[in-house]
Amino acid sequence: MTIEFQGNGGYTLGVEEELHIVDASTGELVPRIEEIMARLPEDLCEFVSYELFQSVLEIKTSACENVAEAEKQLREMRGRVNSWAAACDASLAAAGTHPFSLYKEQKITNQDRYKKVIETLRWIAEREVIFGQHVHVSVPGPEEAIHAHNRLSEHAPLLLALSANSPFWQGFDTGFESSRVKIFENFPRAGLPPAFPDYEAFENYVDLMVESGAMEDYTFCWWDVRPHPRIGTIELRILDTQISLGPTIALTALTQCIVARSLEDNSPKGSYDRDLAQENKWRASRHGMDAAFYDATNKLTIPAKDMARNLVEELRPHAQDLGCENELSGILEIVEGGTGSRRQREVYTKSGDFLDVVAFLIEGMRPALAEEQS
Repeated sequence: MTIEFQGNGGYTLGVEEELHIVDASTGELVPRIEEIMARLPEDLCEFVSYELFQSVLEIKTSACENVAEAEKQLREMRGRVNSWAAACDASLAAAGTHPFSLYKEQKITNQDRYKKVIETLRWIAEREVIFGQHVHVSVPGPEEAIHAHNRLSEHAPLLLALSANSPFWQGFDTGFESSRVKIFENFPRAGLPPAFPDYEAFENYVDLMVESGAMEDYTFCWWDVRPHPRIGTIELRILDTQISLGPTIALTALTQCIVARSLEDNSPKGSYDRDLAQENKWRASRHGMDAAFYDATNKLTIPAKDMARNLVEELRPHAQDLGCENELSGILEIVEGGTGSRRQREVYTKSGDFLDVVAFLIEGMRPALAEEQS
């Protein structure tokens, strides 16, 4: 069956962030989404969404012309929604996992889609108390979406390493820089996507899964990268939610630039090497920016930090065209200053108390509000 792709040009973009709702005193995840949603002003409601658990909320931008516009919207929403959470004796925090709250204590959101997910997947879905950043970039048409799909999938391990922000889970150090992706990979149709040669192959995959009763539509493909025909975008889903806004925006700019380059005449076309990407993704989840990735084209093993620096340099002409050169340079700040996982571990090493880690995550939301008010 044909899946109509609502394509459009210009590389417009949208960003979604899944955030923790935590008790202001204990730091525990708390089921306050209904109370927060009931209090939100009408102009905010369309940009805040429910998620699988009542202790999670998602903020999302509208379709933005450029990265600077996305940054402005996210800054405003982080600040305003945090204020409304405070009115409910809660705080918002941002990371790929909560350091110590237990998944078995979380309440499911009372919506049909989420109830069906739990009924179908049971323990696999019940464990999925995780938080990601999604970036949508518009592309002109279905074949362009597949070009972008394959090139983003190639870069997914590096993007994950840069975003790594989930070292703790259920009250212990997992030893991973991103434990979030290892938790989520147990979902069906999750992890790195198939290496589609063209858009028809994507349609055929969706048809098969729908005919088999595995899913209702393509939105039940929970891959790290996926085409989103209904809104005409390619969607990157592999990123951990970031503590503060700077890395969120840097990763958004990097994603937009990779997509733009993938559609240039001299860029590689065709499917990607999924087996190699799987190995590199494992290294990224385990070691973050201390990983070394294998480059099959040049038959070299390259440190993630060098790969990130090289990629930023390669993408500068595209960043200039898109007006996000300064935002793209934020990737170098992650390389030099460390990821969210590294900073969380530094806090925990100093105090030995996971509550201090949660306080650090809450504090990461506040500069956005202060800047908005200044």
